[in-house]
Amino acid sequence: MSQKLLLAAALLFGAGFVFPAAAQVKPTPPSDPLARIRAAAAANAEACTVQPTSPCAQANPKIIAAAQNSTSLDANLHKLLDSDIGARVNGSRELTKAIAWAVAGFKAAGVDDVHTEKYTVPAALVEIPDTVLVHGSDEDENVVAEIRGREKPGEFVVLSSHLDSWGLGGGALDAGCNAALVIEVARAIHLTGLRPLRSIRFILFTNNEQQGNLDLGSWAYVQAHRAELDHIAAAVSFDRGTGRVTGFSLGGRPDLDPAVRETLAEFDSSWGITRYTNDATLDSDNYDFLLEGVPTLLANQEDADYMAVRRSTADVYDKIDLASLKRNTAVAGVLVFGLAERAIPLGPRFSRTDTEALLERTGVATSMRQADMWRLWQDGSRGRQP
Repeated sequence: MSQKLLLAAALLFGAGFVFPAAAQVKPTPPSDPLARIRAAAAANAEACTVQPTSPCAQANPKIIAAAQNSTSLDANLHKLLDSDIGARVNGSRELTKAIAWAVAGFKAAGVDDVHTEKYTVPAALVEIPDTVLVHGSDEDENVVAEIRGREKPGEFVVLSSHLDSWGLGGGALDAGCNAALVIEVARAIHLTGLRPLRSIRFILFTNNEQQGNLDLGSWAYVQAHRAELDHIAAAVSFDRGTGRVTGFSLGGRPDLDPAVRETLAEFDSSWGITRYTNDATLDSDNYDFLLEGVPTLLANQEDADYMAVRRSTADVYDKIDLASLKRNTAVAGVLVFGLAERAIPLGPRFSRTDTEALLERTGVATSMRQADMWRLWQDGSRGRQP
């Protein structure tokens, strides 16, 4: 973090509240740590930081400080990744414990609401000797929490990751670290004492790993919430370990680029957040939001051993880069707060026709055909309805 950000974070977060403008005036004022974002906002009436006293100008340094100075993130990770939980195969006792861990974590973070949402899963067989009680056709649960918006609570930004892990994989980088990140972002935003314009919904999905590319938890969520999909301003996902965030995949939507960059203008070049790509993938819980035409953002991250250890017994706590995870938490917090605060949503929801064109253009349609998933789009059982 730059010295300017550290100074702003220490002053604003350490004080515990926001001083009125008059109280901040000094005989020889220091340079403004938010000058860049205010200058950008002045040229764009849609920005969340047009006024010096806007919620983003007040919240961003506090979010960054809360993330960088957190002691709860590491403690929460140990609870998830210790011998009592560890690997979290769908249908297992360990996943049930992990769901309880997530509910407790969100409640401790101070959100307005936290609950689980059950859904039916198809029959599946997973053989993990002596550790797992596996269900067949049964129910699983996603964990959902929310900080309600002050003016438009019915509109919301989603921040998500997945809670389950693959087979015997330890589930640290894939993706227990990012489940903990989602909870920590909720805590950091709550600590600001500020509410964004829209709500922020935090979701930890299950059944990401055990059903190939079906991602049953996120699929079930969008089906259950189809009536709300017009009101999702953005769906943001973190799913690639603790490698440093270098930017975001825009899900085939270059129209989202300016607003995302503006929202992250708080971070100077030392953070290295420059890689904004127009690709899209079906290998993420953002996939079903993409199919529904919702603007999606998936964190681009440095690999940092993610591919080497994911889905293996080596994927355990000691592979986590805690400093990098805290840094990513700060980026995620500023991003979702800023997107929730924008006067105009990040981008429009695409029609079915536009979504299909996006799938073809990005190559996702080809991947879906290869995985025998295109038929689900064609028959209307998955994705944007006509």
